Amino acid sequence: MALASINLRVKQYFNFMCRTDFERRIFHDTYKEFQKRSKIYSLDEQAHTFSQMQQASEKANALHQKLQYAVMNSIAALEHKIPVLNDLEDHPILFDWAELYIYTSDLLNKAAHVVSITYTTPKLILHEIIGDLLILSYNGKEHETLMVKITENLMVNYEQRENLVYS
Repeated sequence: MALASINLRVKQYFNFMCRTDFERRIFHDTYKEFQKRSKIYSLDEQAHTFSQMQQASEKANALHQKLQYAVMNSIAALEHKIPVLNDLEDHPILFDWAELYIYTSDLLNKAAHVVSITYTTPKLILHEIIGDLLILSYNGKEHETLMVKITENLMVNYEQRENLVYS
């Protein structure tokens, strides 16, 4: 019996302390793209941080999406596997959607560049909660359950409660 239909979301942060090739690629590619795309918002080099650009023009928020385009191939290479979320058997959890967000960046200081990618799973069936474990299955594969440990960076988006029907 299912308790609910849910999505999981988890955030991966990228800064100058990258450990994996994927993290380095995202960090360097988004910073390079930030340098290129932010020039129109830098107000003749008066604004050099992302927050200054946002204060000067709401249109600077378009940089989130522009930087995401620069790393689409790197994200696609993940083959829908979330790099920072596995089940208890160490199998990666799948994602449907990945969204890039710029926290901070500075045209004069690459070390100040911080972005994140939020991965969202497809609809999952929540079967049970045992302590800090979620017993889940992918929609259409209810007989293949997986267990995911609840962590502080894991967000659960409640979609729909399943109701029993009595006749």
